[in-house]
Amino acid sequence: MVPDATKTLCQQFGIDLPILAKVGNALQALTALGKGEGQLLAWQKGNFVTLLAVRQGAWEERFIGRTRTVEEEPFAFRAFKRRRFVRAEWGLVRGAEPLAHYAIPLPSLPLLLTLDIPLTDIAPLSLWQCLSFPRSLVRRIAATAWEGVVPSEVLVWVLSCQNGVAIWDEKGRLRWSVGEIPPLPDLPDGLTVGENFVGLRTRAGKVVRRWETLSPFLRGYALLRSEVHHRVKNDLQSVVSWLRWQARTASPEAKAILLSAAERVRVFATVHDLLARARGEAVPLRELIQQLAQVALDQAQREGKALRFALIGPEVILAPQQASAIAAAIHELLRNACEHAFPPGSSGTITVQLERTEKSLRLSVADDGRGFDPHRWDRASLGLTIVRNLVEQDLRGKVEIWSEKGCGTTVLLEFPLTLV
Repeated sequence: MVPDATKTLCQQFGIDLPILAKVGNALQALTALGKGEGQLLAWQKGNFVTLLAVRQGAWEERFIGRTRTVEEEPFAFRAFKRRRFVRAEWGLVRGAEPLAHYAIPLPSLPLLLTLDIPLTDIAPLSLWQCLSFPRSLVRRIAATAWEGVVPSEVLVWVLSCQNGVAIWDEKGRLRWSVGEIPPLPDLPDGLTVGENFVGLRTRAGKVVRRWETLSPFLRGYALLRSEVHHRVKNDLQSVVSWLRWQARTASPEAKAILLSAAERVRVFATVHDLLARARGEAVPLRELIQQLAQVALDQAQREGKALRFALIGPEVILAPQQASAIAAAIHELLRNACEHAFPPGSSGTITVQLERTEKSLRLSVADDGRGFDPHRWDRASLGLTIVRNLVEQDLRGKVEIWSEKGCGTTVLLEFPLTLV
């Protein structure tokens, strides 16, 4: 199943979900077998919008809805314009890692895939191994797995020259292998990601690739970062727990105030959580919004509301001094939308859209709920008053509100960004 944010975007863009699910399955398999990353991009108003993002077979939901300019995706734009695949198999470097980059338009959809496959695990093949690679078998496996929605040749590109790959035909005969293959259980149909291998099986055959396990040093480093993450937010989490404990024995009015305060403190704990993972340097805004939205949607679900959420816009890296104020403002807007825009038992969509200029950020939170009279917002909502104070005083920006009863609400925040 594709993520809910993808379903919401597909509904807005008019894209068929069953076909998209097959594309998602292909992305998961390709990135798992290639140990890389992939995206499904849609062209919207002069930019690419990420509908799906996958890393080594797992969804990267924080990137869904991210916009990318033509300058940021030159290969994707070339493939989209020419309607044929573009590849940079050698020489593309991101960070310190050399990558094979592929941009592949889909024959059945106005969409395209991008794949980044690391070149650090290339096997030194003999001429005989290169010539004997079973390309037609791999194409059949891909075609039966994805029913032609994704070009079958992509799997051939991903597996060529990779170490630790083995391929079997439909009769269970080993047709090709490079490197050591771990003992395998009987694989079910589809994609299987094990502890030290990944496999793709269809009625045409199966492909398996060995995965390297983490070294003790890397495992220790990961545990250390996890420990730091918990320690940084412990104090704020303790305050949240204390406020909730106090709320248990308080009057109904005091209980509501204490629980509201606990939620606001929890927002700052979320910011410090992200800062800990980034070594205190910056906060990724998209990930911050998605975490805040998930909490708000979970609460709405407990109240019997079926709400969807979409985040559209580029990645924005926040400076630490701005992150807390922005997080608090977004929390208030999401909370207001979930609580006031939709009555219990209703359904709807909340959309956050980001637009960055050279020195400022425009952030809008829109819902398709019941709306209200915006001329009374100072008196009607404490949350909106908090938002206005945060944006105007802390962020030196401005707030605009559009709403009409029965037609939803849109709140626009615009403020200068502190460069990281």
